[in-house]
Amino acid sequence: MILNDAPKIWTLPHPVRVDAAAGDAVDRRMFEHLGVMPRLEPLLTDAESTTEWIINNVPGMIEIGQAHFGLLGGQNMGSFILNLVRTRLRAYGDRILELTAPLQAMLAETDVASELPAGLFQCPYPLAYIAFSRPNPLRVSNHISGLHECEGAYLGTYQLPAGHEVFHAKPRNRALKLDPRKPVRALEMVITGSPLGKAGVLDDASRDLLLLIQDENECLQAVLDRHIAWFNDPTAYSNPGMAPVKADEVALTRPVVNLLAKAMLFLNLGDAETRQVSERTDLERKTKGLGHKKKARLQRRLASAYDRILIGPETFPDPEERERDQGADAAPRSVKTHWRRGHFRTIRYGEQHGQQRLGWIKPVLVNAGHAFDAVKTKPNVVR
Repeated sequence: MILNDAPKIWTLPHPVRVDAAAGDAVDRRMFEHLGVMPRLEPLLTDAESTTEWIINNVPGMIEIGQAHFGLLGGQNMGSFILNLVRTRLRAYGDRILELTAPLQAMLAETDVASELPAGLFQCPYPLAYIAFSRPNPLRVSNHISGLHECEGAYLGTYQLPAGHEVFHAKPRNRALKLDPRKPVRALEMVITGSPLGKAGVLDDASRDLLLLIQDENECLQAVLDRHIAWFNDPTAYSNPGMAPVKADEVALTRPVVNLLAKAMLFLNLGDAETRQVSERTDLERKTKGLGHKKKARLQRRLASAYDRILIGPETFPDPEERERDQGADAAPRSVKTHWRRGHFRTIRYGEQHGQQRLGWIKPVLVNAGHAFDAVKTKPNVVR
């Protein structure tokens, strides 16, 4: 069922929104119609095939990308990559991880210590869509429609052997300090922008980025900074159909990449809070055995329902508890409410501190009680 006119569809995560607006598996049906699916199918879940490699090596893919997503209408090869990665997520089971608003707010006020290794930037699934809490200040740029609110990103992980085609771009090897004689872990990110405020529910934006990590012990922040510098280089967009990206557009990607990295760090914590929400599965179960009319009513809800894993707490800690925990160091009530930044860092433990684990010193909202009291006392106006 297609829901172009439903208000809820505008705020759905990209993979769900596309299905609800254009019909289930529209991306896959396109590749089937164009006759490339038999060659494409085995590679969709292949751990050594990045989306970049698939486009360059599966016969007909570059031609399809240029013909259907060429520079006409403001589209470019990035739009084609977005369609292909949506097909890959479907093949992996449509795994959606959704950050809660409290977690996202705390991660925004959290730093990454210089000691943390790049190896901790790990997604627990080969490919997942990370849905951000909204509204948020993160933005994705589109050359035609301007700035879009960032709704999330596809995040895929691929283990590539030495000598892989990914090393054929010598300028990239030099910029990212890659050794073609060694294997590399590729993190493929396709960031998506919401259609809210634009012409239609499919009027979105995207930005695709590839992180290549060879030294898992290298400082994570140094790896991220090196890649951001490379994304500013026009040589990074020398592939057919890839339009150069301006420096201000690259600057928009930095906080998105940092948030993705911190979200994955959070998932690496031993006590990370997660909760399975089986909204679609539960609705599908209810439709079984129903009559035609009752089933039709549920079908409309089913089109915008989706299963996801909620990541992070659903509420902030109680303000009074926060202030009790601060004890004698609690800020006086005259201090303006503000965040005291937190940070991810390595915590050493065990005999002679010989072992280490990832730890998170959470940010603290100083005078949180004062801010929350103001919210609680705000009158509710019924219109």
